Amino acid sequence: MPSINFAQSQKYKGYPRRGGDIDVLSGFQNPPKGYGNVPFYWWNGDRLDKERLKEQLDILSSSATDGFAVSYIHTDPKVDTLFNKDGYGLYGRTEPGEPAVFSDEWWNIWKWFSGECAQRGLGIGLDDYTVGWIGNGYYPDELDTMDIFKGYKGELEINAIPVKKDEVFQYDVPADLVAVVAWPGKINLETSIKNGQIIWKSPIREDVNVYVIKAKNKYVLHPDYGKTLVDVYFNRFENKMDSVGKAGMNYFFQDELSYPISMMSWSDDFQSEFQKRKGYDITPYLPALKEYIGPITPKIRLDYAEVLMDLSEERYYQPIYEWHAKRGLIYGCDNLGRGRNPLSYVDYFRAISWFTAPGNDAPSMGSSFLETKVSSSIAHLYNRPRTWLEAFHSMGWGSSGAWLTQQIDHHFMAGGNLVCMHGLYYSTHGGWWEWAPPCFHFRMPYWPHMKTWLKYTERMSYLLSQGEHVCDIALMYPTESMQAYPDMTADTTFNLAMKLSAAGLDYDFIDFRSLRQASFDKSSLHIMNEKYKVMVIAGMKAMHFSSLQKLRDYYRAGGIILATGELPSASSRKGEQDKEVDEIVKEIFGLTAMEARSGKTGQMQRNVANGIGWYISDGSIEKCIPQLITPDFIPNENGGKVLHRKVGDRDIYMVMNVDKNSECFFRNTGKVELWDAQNGTIHPYPVLRQNEKGTWLKLKKEYTNS
Repeated sequence: MPSINFAQSQKYKGYPRRGGDIDVLSGFQNPPKGYGNVPFYWWNGDRLDKERLKEQLDILSSSATDGFAVSYIHTDPKVDTLFNKDGYGLYGRTEPGEPAVFSDEWWNIWKWFSGECAQRGLGIGLDDYTVGWIGNGYYPDELDTMDIFKGYKGELEINAIPVKKDEVFQYDVPADLVAVVAWPGKINLETSIKNGQIIWKSPIREDVNVYVIKAKNKYVLHPDYGKTLVDVYFNRFENKMDSVGKAGMNYFFQDELSYPISMMSWSDDFQSEFQKRKGYDITPYLPALKEYIGPITPKIRLDYAEVLMDLSEERYYQPIYEWHAKRGLIYGCDNLGRGRNPLSYVDYFRAISWFTAPGNDAPSMGSSFLETKVSSSIAHLYNRPRTWLEAFHSMGWGSSGAWLTQQIDHHFMAGGNLVCMHGLYYSTHGGWWEWAPPCFHFRMPYWPHMKTWLKYTERMSYLLSQGEHVCDIALMYPTESMQAYPDMTADTTFNLAMKLSAAGLDYDFIDFRSLRQASFDKSSLHIMNEKYKVMVIAGMKAMHFSSLQKLRDYYRAGGIILATGELPSASSRKGEQDKEVDEIVKEIFGLTAMEARSGKTGQMQRNVANGIGWYISDGSIEKCIPQLITPDFIPNENGGKVLHRKVGDRDIYMVMNVDKNSECFFRNTGKVELWDAQNGTIHPYPVLRQNEKGTWLKLKKEYTNS
């Protein structure tokens, strides 16, 4: 084996180059380490044995495999009733394997195996599936025993009590009272507390609700939560290993994050932190978290969610992210909601931005295109190195190479570029053991061919990671609207997203924080390294006021803004019934939210700077965009999907789901080549015609091929 600089052996492996002179061709033909498969390696089924592990490692290291995320299954509480009788986290207690995970014997094997991986240029991390779930008895539960977290008041309980207009309200003061307030009227009842009781008669001649708000034990926003988790989990890997073992450390994975944050989360200092960040006392308005208290309700919810996420980032996500980023490691995830629920972890977009490889899983025979689009958008907007794709669990042993290629290309197209084949089994225990099958590796009869397929995915992962993503459209992710109005859904946004993709119009989802930080010129909106020509909002009943101001300013500078579904009628400025919100919306779109709701038809607005605002009530935005700009890619009338990356002086296009032998337009000029990722060869590609607008090609691949 060659000598290894252990301190640096995994640092920045798989981190792409963004700018400058990138020799992408040689990297495509012979990808460097860091772009191969990183499977989940399930250490269940049989007792771990070093010789067996070494044999498997030798087999796998001869393929385009660059590391492992070791995983442990969970038991079934309905079947393994005795094992789970004292409680469990999420879906069931961990099946701990032999030797048991985190035992001394296990650590000895881990240290040895990590060193063996390092000698072969591979990395190894732990997938915290099951062991990271609160309630399963591992490192997250250690915090329960620590004095600094005991008794910490981190969750609100809001009790709403109806009081008739002539009724005297009498109530025993609970322990850990945060506030007692009556609405309507925002009447503070704390001055009515005497001798441990609240005794109050309303001064207004109408029925009210009295909200008694107290704090309960929970510590998700404790200032030391994230730092302590780093100490009891990630630092333990460094502390338990020698320099040889540390050299293989990479590819930790967060799986179905057990972080019980909600809109009722609180902290000992939340009131003062909120006052500092938002300029007013939140406590009289806390009832808005439970139910509608009047026009100010959307403002309170948006402000509360923003401060809540600020604190969770500072106190939980950021310390964990920085541990990985400072070491140049890949830290991936597949978390609850998977982008389909913007309110997962209160704000899914912001939560998932704290991974060096935001990601998601892909189901057995279905599609996670939309979920992967959310993950890759986060990676683009927050400048994260990679987008993790946990590929194809639970499809059964009948998987074929042809189907795998269609599926992996489908998710490459959505921006996934770190392939994690879900199934790699240490053992099948003589054919009796499996977990979300199949194992895609040496247990398959087509393993020699699978090695060729993995080389294909390695080339694609390398190529689609380098440089910068290019697309024309920024599509607002609907977090704000759903935080302000929990009965709102993401359907309008997501349905439009899929129509855009099918029409060959690529986009990124963007969140309010990215929009707040955006700059712009007459032709484009600039966020991180992305430049968008068209901004779209769909079903955004409420937005941060800063978002509305940015849209207005971009429109005034000559930008294009399109909308469908609910228009904004509330913001974080005053909530509902705000003339300034209506004025901004009407300036851009020519009508207010109320007018759109009543059925008024939108007309395209054009201002003196040639800015365009257009409310498209029937939702056919994918048909309107080509009227306003020359799209980056134009397929025939049956549509198709595209992904475009700018790598140095090269423009890389990936195209899929276009009719065979159909003519397609690309908004680029120059020499055209076909790069074949199956074997790394390069071929000249015939051009139908080319002018200053772009290039027309006949695409000869089958519809399902890329």
